[in-house]
Amino acid sequence: MTKHEIETELKELNNRLDKAEIYFKKLDHTDVDKTKEYKTLKKIIKRMAYLQGLLNVEVQNA
Repeated sequence: MTKHEIETELKELNNRLDKAEIYFKKLDHTDVDKTKEYKTLKKIIKRMAYLQGLLNVEVQNA
């Protein structure tokens, strides 16, 4: 992946994360952990962490 591709995907995922924050604020928090939306959110966060790591490595190697 190029630096541009990583940054583009990170921006897109960050937008999704912002929308998820709004969505989850509206929910009753008792059973959130069991929803498919929460599981998707965890996957988004993991992907963002992975991409940020790639970006950090690329910057260090530049």
